[in-house]
Amino acid sequence: LYRQVFSYLEPLDILRLSRTSRNIRNLFTSRSSEHIWRSVRHNIDGLPPLPPDLNEVQYAALVFDSHCAV
Repeated sequence: LYRQVFSYLEPLDILRLSRTSRNIRNLFTSRSSEHIWRSVRHNIDGLPPLPPDLNEVQYAALVFDSHCAV
Protein backbone atom coordinates (compact mmCIF):
# COMPACT_ATOMS: atom_id res chain seq x y z
CA LEU A 1 0.00 0.00 0.00
CA TYR A 2 2.75 2.48 0.90
CA ARG A 3 4.37 1.94 -2.51
CA GLN A 4 1.15 2.99 -4.21
CA VAL A 5 1.14 6.19 -2.14
CA PHE A 6 4.78 6.92 -3.02
CA SER A 7 4.03 6.59 -6.73
CA TYR A 8 1.99 9.82 -6.60
CA LEU A 9 4.99 11.85 -5.45
CA GLU A 10 7.69 13.49 -7.54
CA PRO A 11 11.31 12.30 -7.83
CA LEU A 12 12.65 15.05 -5.57
CA ASP A 13 10.18 14.01 -2.85
CA ILE A 14 11.45 10.43 -3.03
CA LEU A 15 15.07 11.62 -2.97
CA ARG A 16 14.39 13.68 0.14
CA LEU A 17 12.54 10.83 1.83
CA SER A 18 15.40 8.46 1.05
CA ARG A 19 17.74 10.71 3.00
CA THR A 20 15.72 10.63 6.21
CA SER A 21 16.92 7.26 7.51
CA ARG A 22 19.02 4.27 6.55
CA ASN A 23 15.98 1.99 6.46
CA ILE A 24 14.07 4.26 4.10
CA ARG A 25 17.16 4.71 1.93
CA ASN A 26 17.52 0.94 1.72
CA LEU A 27 13.89 0.69 0.72
CA PHE A 28 14.21 3.22 -2.09
CA THR A 29 17.52 1.95 -3.40
CA SER A 30 16.46 -1.69 -3.58
CA ARG A 31 15.71 -3.23 -6.96
CA SER A 32 12.17 -3.93 -5.80
CA SER A 33 11.55 -0.16 -5.69
CA GLU A 34 12.48 0.55 -9.30
CA HIS A 35 8.81 0.64 -10.25
CA ILE A 36 8.29 3.47 -7.74
CA TRP A 37 11.06 5.51 -9.36
CA ARG A 38 9.70 4.83 -12.86
CA SER A 39 6.26 5.84 -11.71
CA VAL A 40 7.37 9.13 -10.15
CA ARG A 41 9.56 9.88 -13.16
CA HIS A 42 6.51 9.58 -15.38
CA ASN A 43 4.73 12.14 -13.18
CA ILE A 44 6.99 14.80 -14.74
CA ASP A 45 5.83 15.92 -18.19
CA GLY A 46 8.54 16.34 -20.79
CA LEU A 47 11.26 14.58 -18.79
CA PRO A 48 13.70 12.81 -21.14
CA PRO A 49 13.91 9.02 -20.81
CA LEU A 50 16.30 7.34 -18.42
CA PRO A 51 19.83 7.29 -19.91
CA PRO A 52 21.26 3.78 -20.26
CA ASP A 53 24.29 4.59 -18.11
CA LEU A 54 22.28 5.73 -15.04
CA ASN A 55 19.95 3.98 -12.65
CA GLU A 56 16.70 5.58 -11.49
CA VAL A 57 18.20 7.05 -8.31
CA GLN A 58 21.20 8.52 -10.11
CA TYR A 59 18.99 10.05 -12.77
CA ALA A 60 16.65 11.60 -10.23
CA ALA A 61 19.61 13.07 -8.33
CA LEU A 62 21.15 14.44 -11.54
CA VAL A 63 17.96 16.09 -12.74
CA PHE A 64 16.27 17.23 -9.54
CA ASP A 65 18.85 17.56 -6.78
CA SER A 66 20.52 20.91 -6.21
CA HIS A 67 23.56 19.39 -4.46
CA CYS A 68 26.71 18.50 -6.35
CA ALA A 69 28.10 15.07 -5.51
CA VAL A 70 31.44 15.49 -7.30
